[in-house]
Amino acid sequence: MRMEARKLEDEADAQFRYLSWLWRSLINTVNFLREIIRCIFYIVFFLTPLHQSRDNSHCEYSCSSHFNSFSLLILQRSLNGKGDAHRRENLSLAVRKRVALSSRTQAPKEEQLSSDFLQLQSQFSDQEQGRAVTEAVLASLLVQCSSHGLQSDFLLSSLQTLVKMGVVRWDSFIPILLRAAEKADKNAPATGGHQGLNVGTAGPQPTGPLAMMMQGTAANPSTPASPSPSSNLLTSPAHGNIVASPAHSGVEYSSVNASQLSSGSGTSVSGARVIIWLRPLVCRVMLAALDGDLKPVTCMDILLHVVQWIQTWDVEADSKEEDSKTRSNNRRLESRMWIHSCVDVIWALIDENKCRVPFYALLHDRTQLQVERWPDDEALFALFLEVHRRRDKIALHMLPLDQHLHCPTFATLRVPALTYPGTMGELLHGEDVATAIPKGSVEWEKAMRCLRQALRACVSTDWWKRVLVLAPRFKKGPQSTGPRTGSMYVGQPSLEFSAEMTCDAVVERVMELMQPLPTGNTNSAVTEASRWQEWLMFADLFYFFMSTGCLDFLELIDKLAVRFANGTVMASNHVTWLLAQVFRLEIVTSALSSDSQVETARKILSLNMAERSVEQTSNATAQALLLDFVGSSQTLRLWSINRTMMENLHGSRVSEHMQKGKVIDEWWKQVMKGEWVLDYAQLDEKAMGMVWVLSNTMTQPISEALMTWFRSSGVSEMMLPGERLSVIHETRPLPMTLLSGLSLHLCLRLLSQIEELTFAGQFVPSIAMVETYVRLLLAAPQNLFRHHLNGMMHRFQSGMAKPGVSLLLLELFNYRLLPLYRFHNKLKQLIFDIAKIIITVKVKRGEHRLFRLAENLGINLILNLKEVLLVKKELKGATTEFTETLNRIMVLNLAFTMKTRGIADFEQMIVLKPALEQILTSSQHTWSEKTMRHFPPLLREALQNRLDKRLQVIQAWQQAEQTVMTHCRQMLVTNPDPTYVQQYITHSLPQHRQFLCAGAWMLMDVDRPESISIANLGRALKELSPEEVTTNVYNMVDVLLNYIHLQLKHGHSLQNLLLATSAGLAHFMWTQELLPFDIVLLALTDRDDDAHALRLVVGLLLDRPEFQQRVQTYYVNRGQTEHWMQQGPFQRPEYPQALGSHLAGKDRFPLYFDDMCLRALPVISLIVYRLIENDATETADRLLLVYAPLIFYHPTRFSFVRDTLAYFYGHLPPKLVLRLISSLDLHKIPNPEAFLQHIKSVNSGNSLSYDYFQNLLMGLVNNVIPPLHGKPGTLAMGADGLSSSRFLNRNQAAANTTTNSPEVNKAFYLHQDPGSYNQLLLDTAVIEILSLPPPPNQIVAMLIHIAVKLPTSFPAVPPKTPLSPSAGGAEALSGQSSTSSAQFVHSPLMIQACGLLLAQLPIVFHSSIYAETARIIKKDGWWLTDPSKQSRDLDAIFGYSTWDPSWGARDDTATVIANTVTLLHTLQSNLPFEWLENMHSVITQQRPFVSVVHLRLAYRIMGPLLPRLLISRPLFAKVLALAWFISIFC
Repeated sequence: MRMEARKLEDEADAQFRYLSWLWRSLINTVNFLREIIRCIFYIVFFLTPLHQSRDNSHCEYSCSSHFNSFSLLILQRSLNGKGDAHRRENLSLAVRKRVALSSRTQAPKEEQLSSDFLQLQSQFSDQEQGRAVTEAVLASLLVQCSSHGLQSDFLLSSLQTLVKMGVVRWDSFIPILLRAAEKADKNAPATGGHQGLNVGTAGPQPTGPLAMMMQGTAANPSTPASPSPSSNLLTSPAHGNIVASPAHSGVEYSSVNASQLSSGSGTSVSGARVIIWLRPLVCRVMLAALDGDLKPVTCMDILLHVVQWIQTWDVEADSKEEDSKTRSNNRRLESRMWIHSCVDVIWALIDENKCRVPFYALLHDRTQLQVERWPDDEALFALFLEVHRRRDKIALHMLPLDQHLHCPTFATLRVPALTYPGTMGELLHGEDVATAIPKGSVEWEKAMRCLRQALRACVSTDWWKRVLVLAPRFKKGPQSTGPRTGSMYVGQPSLEFSAEMTCDAVVERVMELMQPLPTGNTNSAVTEASRWQEWLMFADLFYFFMSTGCLDFLELIDKLAVRFANGTVMASNHVTWLLAQVFRLEIVTSALSSDSQVETARKILSLNMAERSVEQTSNATAQALLLDFVGSSQTLRLWSINRTMMENLHGSRVSEHMQKGKVIDEWWKQVMKGEWVLDYAQLDEKAMGMVWVLSNTMTQPISEALMTWFRSSGVSEMMLPGERLSVIHETRPLPMTLLSGLSLHLCLRLLSQIEELTFAGQFVPSIAMVETYVRLLLAAPQNLFRHHLNGMMHRFQSGMAKPGVSLLLLELFNYRLLPLYRFHNKLKQLIFDIAKIIITVKVKRGEHRLFRLAENLGINLILNLKEVLLVKKELKGATTEFTETLNRIMVLNLAFTMKTRGIADFEQMIVLKPALEQILTSSQHTWSEKTMRHFPPLLREALQNRLDKRLQVIQAWQQAEQTVMTHCRQMLVTNPDPTYVQQYITHSLPQHRQFLCAGAWMLMDVDRPESISIANLGRALKELSPEEVTTNVYNMVDVLLNYIHLQLKHGHSLQNLLLATSAGLAHFMWTQELLPFDIVLLALTDRDDDAHALRLVVGLLLDRPEFQQRVQTYYVNRGQTEHWMQQGPFQRPEYPQALGSHLAGKDRFPLYFDDMCLRALPVISLIVYRLIENDATETADRLLLVYAPLIFYHPTRFSFVRDTLAYFYGHLPPKLVLRLISSLDLHKIPNPEAFLQHIKSVNSGNSLSYDYFQNLLMGLVNNVIPPLHGKPGTLAMGADGLSSSRFLNRNQAAANTTTNSPEVNKAFYLHQDPGSYNQLLLDTAVIEILSLPPPPNQIVAMLIHIAVKLPTSFPAVPPKTPLSPSAGGAEALSGQSSTSSAQFVHSPLMIQACGLLLAQLPIVFHSSIYAETARIIKKDGWWLTDPSKQSRDLDAIFGYSTWDPSWGARDDTATVIANTVTLLHTLQSNLPFEWLENMHSVITQQRPFVSVVHLRLAYRIMGPLLPRLLISRPLFAKVLALAWFISIFC
């Protein structure tokens, strides 16, 4: 035994001597742990540069491996095996003392460490790679040594030293350490051991003394080496999926024996222990890093990790390894200690004095602390209170911030994206958010306000489909997959409304319509007829809600019964009639089919409020008769749905209803027997009422009777090439009054039957049938609308293949349904559908009628499209394959859109440039300087360097002239043989055929037009493709203009040349009808840079009588401009009279609405634009006067006038402005006489009226802006139920509500242009503003003054507001006007109306808007730059002065600054994205910024704008740069 002990002692002495030799050979020092760091530096910085050429990655691998092996040995990790425990016990006392003395850890000297490191570092050139490897190895060491208190303290101290030296950077080291810690956390529970200790032990083995030491101390490892190097710890998933942590640890590290920490032994360490050792050490490192200047991203990464650690503090609570109660309690105590470290880090991060993370960082959804999983701990409870303190503070800030701005008005073509504002103002949307909103909350009230406004405005179903959620009973799975709650979504998120919200809004709308009509008020616009019209529009939407499953029928009945029982309603059966519309829906019948719905049936029958007996209905109107008998229809329908349920009902006037049902049945039998002969086009009141009742009772007999009526005049046959068609003779169309009262189920059935008869291709429908079809679509635009091209193509494939059906559809689109498609926001889809037809037909020979109609429709569609035309993948190249005419129109429309309405979305801004490039690639045109001076700068820059190819056309003509003239002489003069035309088409070259019209024009003698064979020329043109004819027209215009210039050089008279040219063109277009006149006029108009082109256009349209006579004839024959008012019968026009020889085509398919005059409507508007651009305003006025009868048929003349005034604002004389306004439907505009009288007085030189602008804004408040609560047009109640004094001057509130009655919404067919009644009212106000003479600064100043100034009843100086030394503040705060002393009612709705109106004005107004608001802020905010004010006083004044007006008006404390800031926020929310770029000018005009409060005001102004700019990186960076600049340099 002694010999063995002696032997062991000798081996230990040898090992100790070897270690001592190694230490002395490396560096002469006595500090043990400092030698480790020196070895790290040696391995990292010495070995790494030697192998950087080809084995760079292997070099890093080797360095890490060598360092880890060596550090494990030096840190006595190789002495942990069970086999070595016996040896240590037998060591001699002397040896053990020497080893213990050598292992004693001492604090390193910073100076010595620095000098040693610099000595090694100076030898190598690639310092950056060394730094990266050093950080990676140090992170690995910290993970491995986290269980040893002394070693971890030394590593932390060394790390801080290296950071001071600049070798390690906190911002790059912290993410590496966090990912390494995360990897250790993930691996530890799976293996039961500390995986971090095994990292780096594999790979190439060290050699020399280091290998000898490893072999002697760790000869029999019991744990296999890790297969990956230490750098693999750094390749964890991106920390965007992580959540983080922080805090100084107060944990006392105990001296743990090396044997307890060994990774090479068979003893495993639990994952929970790894968390307890590792996380406090990481928190200590993070606290040390927070003492420096970390980047915000790093701080946020730390916070995310620390919060995740706290959330998962008890993830191992149910581990099988710690099933004993004692171990669990010990672990919870240790967990609480490291949680304290995390809490310390969080407190350091959220320190408001340091601003390491934003104030709201703890409120983000990724950093929210789940208190349900927390242990009972005082430190965590304090953190919980801090979170709620911050949440309450931000909620208090967000709650009063522009509450009235969160509801759209639906008064513009673009409905903004809707979201719920979260606690921090973030965008919340999606079905989950909608269902989670509690009833009665602020968010609930905002949603209800939006739904009320949408129901009143009858918004298109295109919007409803995007925002409604299915009722719970109809859901089959998740409906929406939008971003989660609280996430920042930079696209266009859509708010969604739950089924409960929709049901409550519908019930409120029903109760609103059931209110008794006002009596004794002659100024009220609400009459019985207008109320019935509102019921009709609401029923259209209600049917849509029920048919799509967005309403639960049973829930709706329950809520209606409760409201009827507790409220005061009108004694009428409107609700019974409303429910009768949906009783045939499968959703309703299935809900009522159960025998348990007896109580529901009783509630339905109880909604019958008043009915007269059969004897009392003899002299009733149609509406009254319907309401009296609809209860019987409802009862019969309920009886057919569930007979057992109805038999169990007693009372409820069931027998009386059955008696009325018998009366209806008897009346219908008399009709069928012929005792009553019904002329459905002219029904009396009783017959119409009975037909309405029958439509709710039995749909099939009524629909069959109506279809029989359409064929009552007989059917004839018509022979067409290759087929025989049956032509339905003309009758009179059904009137709108009859169609509006029919049940929606009957309308759907009738519409489907007309489609089967019309689009199947077997019949030629009568004009009356087609007109009735259109009127059905207009009477119920929500439910009856359909995509005609796609839908009909799917249903009637064989019929849609016939040209006659395609022509009918195109006529419907171009002359009837264009406003309907715009109302549903389907113009873009229709353009792409028409593009397919154009691309297919333009190269087919002879298809001139179909192509020209499709091209004219394309012009109308493009001019009505107020956005960038996107290119779909399935139509790749569609925009480039459009015709030359459409490409030119698209460029003009882009100019109008960008200048008058702006590009709404960032997505359209992205596609603007490539879309413009595609258009210009296929277009050969160059725009004149006079035209481009009105283009927006972006478009003008893209077009200014285009090459004019007119010279190339003239050169091509000169080269081909001899050949072309030879062909023309043979075909038109020498040998006018019809057979030669086919030879010419077959054998001529394309470059020669494109000058056929030019050659014919050169040959024709103006004095003797018969000198050429017009018949052969017509045959040749018809044999060409439509694209070739278009090219011929454009080339002919260039050739004849060049010919005029040549003749002028030879001394010919210009007047004679113009007269001769006009005569020749008129002969081609009007007399012989050989050329498409609209293309000829557009070609001449586009050459406005030529001095003679526009003179030729004027001569053709104004000096020559041909087209004027045609227009007068059309006006006399056509009659009323409102096609839905025409009674018929109609007479089908003849082809030459309507279209002319060329446009009629080879196939004589019947005409419906198409006419040459109607095709000229978009052309005349473009000619007017070009005349204004060339300063020929007198000629433009004359053109509008001569063709005023034709302009009355313009389908979108309201938009035409609005866009013209906006595009040319400042360039139109008063006479032309009045001419444009007089072309409107003045009877559709509220108070048209007062409007025209005011415009005339202003244009005559009178000053602007203050009362006029006040009434203008009040009209928008009463009719367009959604009320905060209650009925539209009143400001009585706010969103929180406050009294009217919150929003009104108490002395004027009552008077205002009686004198400013709201306009009643009208049916869609009465205001198809611009699309909805709200849009009509807003655009009317815009036209009024644009009609006023410039400069715009006076108009803007007046509107802003009215919106932001306070009522005169307010105190002169509100409390806490300082007086201006110049007394200017007193004037501003008192609301006194320098231009007028008129009093007016002020409310936040007035501010919203002003902001909405200003946002619709063109961009020329914006500089005046920003200058005026900046002036007001600078004047009334004089205290912002007052050096005598203390910081505390400025904070108090700022808080008061910027209080939202919707809250400040509650106690009469609203201020001018708050109103102005709110006005800017309203403007921001309504401006298109393209126009947001100049909003920063409000801030720049506030310079210099001399106080923090001044900066806070600037940030308050721009704050709501940042979420919209976030999607645009350049614009967002621009605003941030401005904020940074004013913060640093101002």
